[in-house]
Amino acid sequence: MMKNKVVALTKVFFKNSFQNMETAGGSKNKTNSKSMMILYAIVFLYLAGIVGFFSYNLVQGLIEIQQEEIFLGLILLAIGVFVLIQTIFSAISLLYYSKDNEYILPLPIKPSQIVMAKTNVLLITEYFIVAIIGLIPLIIYGILTTANIFYYITMISTLLTFPVVPVLISSLLVLIVMSFAKFTKNRNRFQIIATIILLVVICVISFQTSDMEGSQEELIQMATKANGLVEMIRNTFPTLGMAIEALANNSILNLIALVLVTAILYLIYIAVGQKLFLKGAVGSLSSGKRTKKAINEKTAFKKSSLAKTYIGKEFKTLIRNPIFFMQCVMPAILFPILVIVFTFAGMQTDQNTSITDIAQMITNKTSIYLGMAILMVIQFFAMFIYISATAISRDGQNAVFMKYIPVPLIKQIDYKVMPNIIMTTIMGIISIGIAQYLFRIPILYLLLITIAAISIGMLQSYLMIIVDLKKPKLEWNSEYAVVKQNMNLVWPMFLGLANITIIAVLSYVLGSFVNSFVIIGLFIIIYLGLTMLVRKYIENNADKLFRKIY
Repeated sequence: MMKNKVVALTKVFFKNSFQNMETAGGSKNKTNSKSMMILYAIVFLYLAGIVGFFSYNLVQGLIEIQQEEIFLGLILLAIGVFVLIQTIFSAISLLYYSKDNEYILPLPIKPSQIVMAKTNVLLITEYFIVAIIGLIPLIIYGILTTANIFYYITMISTLLTFPVVPVLISSLLVLIVMSFAKFTKNRNRFQIIATIILLVVICVISFQTSDMEGSQEELIQMATKANGLVEMIRNTFPTLGMAIEALANNSILNLIALVLVTAILYLIYIAVGQKLFLKGAVGSLSSGKRTKKAINEKTAFKKSSLAKTYIGKEFKTLIRNPIFFMQCVMPAILFPILVIVFTFAGMQTDQNTSITDIAQMITNKTSIYLGMAILMVIQFFAMFIYISATAISRDGQNAVFMKYIPVPLIKQIDYKVMPNIIMTTIMGIISIGIAQYLFRIPILYLLLITIAAISIGMLQSYLMIIVDLKKPKLEWNSEYAVVKQNMNLVWPMFLGLANITIIAVLSYVLGSFVNSFVIIGLFIIIYLGLTMLVRKYIENNADKLFRKIY
């Protein structure tokens, strides 16, 4: 009976989390739906192709130096870290701030059943990402290493089991922090603070686990052994060692151990979670009294420029709403910070100087490959900034007022994309600052890279708001739906990977016979020109683009 209830709840929560994704703009035209499905399939194939291309080249290179098994460790570690961080963003919203809690909590359902069902939904959603960053690379690894059928059976079993523990760790941290929700009077502020606390905890864990013990001589000696580098990372994450061993040697014993340890941790998680869940759930539903601030006429009606007021309003919407803040703003700050954490974790002792050694090996500080690598990293971070991609949808049914206020539509678009440009610029400057600290890049070259990054960010911002205008999600009953039930958010990833491909091809084709300053300058001209064309397109077709805003 309990099992049936958990399965039924899982279906309900899953359907509630992903309902109406295919009709985000309210269109029920079957032709449009089929076209969008084809488009999403193309996007998926493109992402799979990019991942497959890099995986193929990496495995081939590792095979040549007899270090191919390190690929297994890197892929599994990437899955663990990504799931750990991604679940932090999803768990608070799904466990505590989804609308279904108001209807589920009064029913005769045990807290353990609710926790199990919601955790199942979190896990299922992570499997979609694991299919791209885990399944495809490991299949390529199996093909290139001529693995037998037992490898593929073990691979599927491992990919189904390994992501469970990162989901449990993040969810348990959320349950612990949110159990204090009943002591707060401001629900939104507490959710933001709780998320920041959880991310700090994750950073601390990452910082601690990234420190490899042993002298430099021991590390070099270990690295010279065949596949010895795997030993350096297998203890950085729970169950990682067992998962690597199961895949590397088709070890049934390690696979069984992985499943058993995961099952035990799952039972412990449910036992602890059922005691913590209700405390946080009740606290999140009753967010305390809110006192209205007295209106100060001098400040309330103070003169201000239209641009400043409009952009300020957009930022206030993003910052004051915890869901929008966590999903749209936080990644722009989080990912560069994580890079800083891992960078300094690798340089925290004299015994581990691998990062500084790599930096010192690059003698040409104006190399086009170094500049393009920095831009590619910035593009990777930019894929997770959804400010422009949700700029219209965040207004919901109030978006229609854009048509009636006495401000030209193109100006409103300019103001709405500005927060995305600003956050992308901040993220880019942080990333470039890290690169400057490591590589000591000449100022002029660094300035060109910065301008190029801003140019790409401007184009992305305008393109993403076109996507949101074409297929806005205006009918929603919770902010969670805007960022978690909106298929438009696949486009920043698609565009980011497209830019990474363009950058890589351009550096490869022109890098050997054209000056790096010229290439970066050409890059700036191309993207600024494209930005002007896209903005002109919006200006000339504003009425047509706003047809779905009603």
